[in-house]
Amino acid sequence: MARHLLHLAFLLLLSGPVFTGAAAQTAVRLSERSITIRGEQYLIHKVRKGETLYAIAKAYAVSQEEIMKANSLTRDVLRARQTLLIPKRAQKRHAAGQTHAGDAENRPQERPEPQIEPITPSVPPRNVPRQDAYPENRYDPFRRPAERIFYPLPDTLETVAAEEPAFGDGRLKEIDKHEPLDIAVLLPMQPGMKTNDRFSEYYKGILLGLEALKTEGVSADVRFLNSGASAETVRERIASGQLDGADLVVGPVYAEAFGPIAEFAAQKGVPAVSPLGAVGAENNPYVFEAPPAEDRTYQRIFDLFGGKPGSRSAEANLVLIDHVEHPDTAVLARIETQLGDKVSTISFTGVRTQSQAMDIRLNAALDKDRDNIVYVPVNRVDALEGVLSHLSSINMNGKYRITVVGTPRWEWLSNINLDLFYKLDVHYPASYHADRSDPAVAEFYRQYIDAFGELPSPYAFRGYDVIRYFGGALSHFGSDMSDRIANRGYDPQLLQVGYDFRRPEEGSGKYRNIAWPIVHYKPDYTIEVIR
Repeated sequence: MARHLLHLAFLLLLSGPVFTGAAAQTAVRLSERSITIRGEQYLIHKVRKGETLYAIAKAYAVSQEEIMKANSLTRDVLRARQTLLIPKRAQKRHAAGQTHAGDAENRPQERPEPQIEPITPSVPPRNVPRQDAYPENRYDPFRRPAERIFYPLPDTLETVAAEEPAFGDGRLKEIDKHEPLDIAVLLPMQPGMKTNDRFSEYYKGILLGLEALKTEGVSADVRFLNSGASAETVRERIASGQLDGADLVVGPVYAEAFGPIAEFAAQKGVPAVSPLGAVGAENNPYVFEAPPAEDRTYQRIFDLFGGKPGSRSAEANLVLIDHVEHPDTAVLARIETQLGDKVSTISFTGVRTQSQAMDIRLNAALDKDRDNIVYVPVNRVDALEGVLSHLSSINMNGKYRITVVGTPRWEWLSNINLDLFYKLDVHYPASYHADRSDPAVAEFYRQYIDAFGELPSPYAFRGYDVIRYFGGALSHFGSDMSDRIANRGYDPQLLQVGYDFRRPEEGSGKYRNIAWPIVHYKPDYTIEVIR
């Protein structure tokens, strides 16, 4: 027994000492790759899972403060695959507790991979002095014409959790195709509401959408009802009979007020459309959510640019930019969670004194021999322009093949240098996108200005599309509308990117719009929409 224990101890000694800094920490592999910045030499270290700043500093015989200063770190929390610059100095490389990444001379040097943080789309308000009135998580992803100030309105409204009653099978009532459609539109139009201007624009868009339906031979009688912002007000409208006989209900726009309408729709066998936000009613087959489902935002992006086998990015170098000052942390997290070890992250700072260092780090992260897919989740225009400017400047001679992937926020950013978008082959998922070069969009602008003496807002576009889509579908297909529009069975001429309504795989529950097309700024200075 004693002999066996001695043999085991001998084997443990043969394994050699490693530096951990603490008993449970991962061994630190020292890097041999160096770089010179303004006359100072640094080693390039790629953080491995489990490594801490303390252990790395101990392994390289430098202080934690020196590493934080060299990398513009504001906290001592590191992420796996993060690239660090380590101040180089004379040090004992083979001290007890260290392992080496470059012991074998013929071993090819491993190029460091940059690092960044997770993310989800959060939209910063454009030119919005009254940001406190409209929380950041409630926004509209449309680009507002530069001539007018736009105050964002909830695009994703908070879902109200509540027990849902049993609903029917989703079969719509029969309508008389020889009579005008009876459409009820519920909007919070009470005096004093700060959002009245937006709902007024939405209403105007609906009016022009009804005119467009007439060209298809569709006529409709529309009643506009004030829904307020509460379920109680909506119940009062229903109890008073103001919605009796409706073939289609559009609204209300707030999730907390939608419940009574969902129940009414199921009882009467009519479709109820939520035009601006996500609502509950998960099991209600009479409910249609027009805004695109947030959980599907990046599905198409990851299919194309996530390194999937057989895709165009299967062999690409995937890089994630983590902006130190202005990260879009929600989207950042989503990207890292989805791509895992396939993406490397690089920390980026907009501090001017770090400009040369940022270019060096970007050069270290990019690959001359492969396509480079660069994810840039930031939440401010100046931060975005800073990253794109650095990428453009280091690629002036075209030595890298770069495709930049952005977030839905980019659809409505103002005062951005779009020349950088074209040069860097920018792609981003768009919840709503209207091509102003499209003749139908240009005609809508003309009609809106003629009718109302002002430029249309994103809400006007939404009102037009919702009423034209559902009014046309119900008129053409009647009680078969739900089945016909599922899986893109109906695709009329709309102003924006359109709808793609799907139900859960088991074929029950509400209809969700999963359309997240990709807007592509091509190097030939044209824009395409990838569906």
